[in-house]
Amino acid sequence: MKKYIAIVISLLLALAVLPAASSCASSDSPIRIHIRANSDGEKDQAVKYIVRDEIVDYLSAPLAAARGREDAYRIISSRLDGIKNTAADKLSECGFSYGANAYMSYEYFPDRDYGDVTYPAGYYDALIVELGTGTGGNWWCVAYPPLCFYGDDGEEFGYSSIIAELLGL
Repeated sequence: MKKYIAIVISLLLALAVLPAASSCASSDSPIRIHIRANSDGEKDQAVKYIVRDEIVDYLSAPLAAARGREDAYRIISSRLDGIKNTAADKLSECGFSYGANAYMSYEYFPDRDYGDVTYPAGYYDALIVELGTGTGGNWWCVAYPPLCFYGDDGEEFGYSSIIAELLGL
């Protein structure tokens, strides 16, 4: 009998220190967002920011209603098809023939400062959006808490007329 009690206690302790099934991070760990461009070409890099703006618009209201990190994770995960379609539609609208992919992952990110907030290098849950091959320069930020929904100067993101001009928009 003591053997069984010891096994049950061991299992309970193991479960207590394991991360939640939907996430590899702690309940207070941020959820990152990582958008990977098709290439390092000028147009692929420019459209990456246009797609970013669309995804931010798509996720802003639902994430603003999140009641915590796990709720935000669920919200993002449940909208992966919509995120993929939003990105692919914008790419097509801008004249790009490659598509997009969106998925949740647990990945390494370097140190990053967002104004007064610094996130140390390490592994984080992340929304990954790959445009085309996803091998070009990338953009990353924090989806929850929503720190990347505003620019460095506090202004909302929007693509510049230079980017629109590059794409002939």
